[in-house]
Amino acid sequence: MATRKSRKRDLSNALLRPLSFGGWMDYQQWADHGFMPCPSPPQTDRPDEPAEQHFTAVVAAIEEGVIVVGASGTIESANPAAERILGVQARHLVGMPLTATELYDQDGTRVAYEDSPFARTSRTGHPCNGQIISIRRQDGAEMWLSVNCRALNGKRPSAVVLSFIDITERRMIDERREYEATHDALTGLANRTMAIKLLSPATRRDHAPATAVLFVDLDKFKVINDSLGHSVGDQVLRVIGDRLGRLVTGGDLVSRLGGDEFAVIVHGITAPDQAAVLAGQIRQTLSQPITISGRQLCIGASIGIMIADPADPRAGEELLRDADLAMYHAKTQGNGPAFFDVELRERSRRRSRLEQDLKTAPRDGQFWLAYQPIFDLGGNRARAVEGLPRWAHPSFGAIAPTEFIPLAEESGLINFVGGHILRASAEQIVRLRARQYPDLHLAMNLSARQLEDPHLATQVGHTLAVTWLPPTALCLEIPESAFARDPAVAARTIAQLRDLGVRLAIDHFGTGYSSLSQLLRLPLDTLKIDRSVIAGLGQSPRAEAIITSIVAMAHTAGLTVIADGVETAAQLDILRQLHCDQAQGDHIAVPARIEDLSVRSQVHQA
Repeated sequence: MATRKSRKRDLSNALLRPLSFGGWMDYQQWADHGFMPCPSPPQTDRPDEPAEQHFTAVVAAIEEGVIVVGASGTIESANPAAERILGVQARHLVGMPLTATELYDQDGTRVAYEDSPFARTSRTGHPCNGQIISIRRQDGAEMWLSVNCRALNGKRPSAVVLSFIDITERRMIDERREYEATHDALTGLANRTMAIKLLSPATRRDHAPATAVLFVDLDKFKVINDSLGHSVGDQVLRVIGDRLGRLVTGGDLVSRLGGDEFAVIVHGITAPDQAAVLAGQIRQTLSQPITISGRQLCIGASIGIMIADPADPRAGEELLRDADLAMYHAKTQGNGPAFFDVELRERSRRRSRLEQDLKTAPRDGQFWLAYQPIFDLGGNRARAVEGLPRWAHPSFGAIAPTEFIPLAEESGLINFVGGHILRASAEQIVRLRARQYPDLHLAMNLSARQLEDPHLATQVGHTLAVTWLPPTALCLEIPESAFARDPAVAARTIAQLRDLGVRLAIDHFGTGYSSLSQLLRLPLDTLKIDRSVIAGLGQSPRAEAIITSIVAMAHTAGLTVIADGVETAAQLDILRQLHCDQAQGDHIAVPARIEDLSVRSQVHQA
């Protein structure tokens, strides 16, 4: 009769053989290897079969794949979950050498068998937890597994038990989230986040000798969006992204930073000329017409270039910012791509500071008015003065109007600043009229952006009311360029101002934006010839002929003609001969503060 000990040995030998449902190792086999994955079965007077069956059922039922790899690297047993996850039946798994299995890490690099987690555990006896590996199943599917390894005995090399879970779906979700976080949904290009990462100092160290950032901004894209709709605009952006993508290769990158801004990042730049050539190719490529819904659209681009060597400590965000500054410079210059330099950064900082300070400069009393007389050429006295704003900045000193007026326009502060300047000058002229010159008129410039403000006429009317300046004593000078921006809006605003009773002048006439016949249709009182035309008097017969024609046509329409920028006695004499009505310029009287103003000319009539 067989003893209990012999019965147990026979049962254990039977369980060591592969089982019909998977061939995984039973409780006794794990115990024989010296590894106990769970507490020892309770001691009872009953035979061991129920405990062993319980252990066998647990291993068979768990969702985690479990396989045992012998010290030689051959699979000895596997549970049903391992079959399902790996897509191989246990009878084919058992006996399979892991040394022939292709494994990859999270970066897609092939992992040699000796570097695999189970080989390391077998060799050292140290456990390995949460190792992420990728395998390709026999059906071609790529699987991602999170693997734990434990040695089964104290021998070296040791048999190893591998437990693993399928994280393929979770990883696909994570990869999708990562893709969405680093790519633009509209064009499929990398986004700003990816561009900043690629431009980090750590990444650039691997790309000698230098990296170029080309900041690309589409010209007048807003017009397409506003006139044809955002759907057409989106199609244009996709085409632009596709064209840019064809211009780069290898590890270079095209990124959509947002809106109509793109970045082209190119490594291995050896000279600035390389980046300049690429910028030329970009402009040429983007200038090709885009056909959408039967309509041909032409897109231009302004490009700023920033070049950084591997040792440059600036972060990616800073490089993009500097390339953006260069792009802005290129857009304002309008003559091709522009390279970033330190001087450009300093100008940008100054500009940013001035823009911030413009918001408080009127309140802090930093603006003051200089006045330049406008003289009748038939007499020796000024009938009007032009108010010229000046900005005394507490840090930068005197800021010229040619700098702060465009800045106020671009920052949206021109109506605020212009309204303050108009009111301050009106108050001063009212006091001067009451004290010395009761018939003195005030001329003030309006910018093209001010004419686009629907509340401009209301603002001017309020200023006249609170300062008690008669409407007929105010002449608003409108730049000729205003009619090139939006003629309909300019004409509507001029009509509203005329209804207030103020006088109106066209300024900078002769700079080429409009014809006199166009201006004659507007309710104007005065035409001021630009100083660039006056400068040709005495030097070019053509300039004299042009001014003769302007004066004759203006007089026919009942307009008063003013010559601006008279700098010499010869110019003044010619203007008198051509029957020009009025003139102003430094040769006659320089701009002065209100307390130093004299309306008597120091230049006597010839």
